[in-house]
Amino acid sequence: MIITIDGPSSSGKSTVAKLVSKFFSIVHIDSGSIYRAITLLAMDNNLIHKKKVNIQYLLKCLEENKISFKKKEKNIFKICINDNFIEKRIRTSEISNNVSIVAAIKEVRDYVLKLQRKIAKNQSVVMDGRDIGSVVFPNAKYKFFLEASLKNRSERRWNDLKKNEKNISLANVKKDLSIRDILDTNREHSPLVVPKNSIIINSDNLSIDQVADKIIKLIN
Repeated sequence: MIITIDGPSSSGKSTVAKLVSKFFSIVHIDSGSIYRAITLLAMDNNLIHKKKVNIQYLLKCLEENKISFKKKEKNIFKICINDNFIEKRIRTSEISNNVSIVAAIKEVRDYVLKLQRKIAKNQSVVMDGRDIGSVVFPNAKYKFFLEASLKNRSERRWNDLKKNEKNISLANVKKDLSIRDILDTNREHSPLVVPKNSIIINSDNLSIDQVADKIIKLIN
């Protein structure tokens, strides 16, 4: 069983996917964390300068480093670089502000696509991202797209980020999310779209639990 959950940044995809994976006792993969891990590699190696990426050296980095998912708790797999968990390092505003640039690179998307399909080859998964139902698993039986207003998504992201970044403002988070939306929906390769035959759920007036319950009921 493959369940895809797509949507813009901070629409609640990953949190909902975790709840759905827990209910069905299947593996949850946060595909956005792969792009964040690659962005971290690029930044650690000084490969991003003035919003331009040194693609040649980034691809070399991907050859020399292993990105994978390791089990952290039941059915929850977390992203690793060379078997080291990096979850805290990739959940920063600096990574968020650069990940769309890295994710727009065709060679990077090809690398991630192979990894995503390899993970789901012999097991049931719920995977969230921006092109899961449209490109990665277009024939998945259960496809969902989460919508939410920029205002609500900004507040969610700000509440997450301010736990570790005390000086971050809601206005800046909203501005960054707006830019990300433009980049994600207008990139040349695998732009953010509503996948064909997917069910659209607007989460503005729903809690995360209510969204997850709705998806579970629809699947059942």
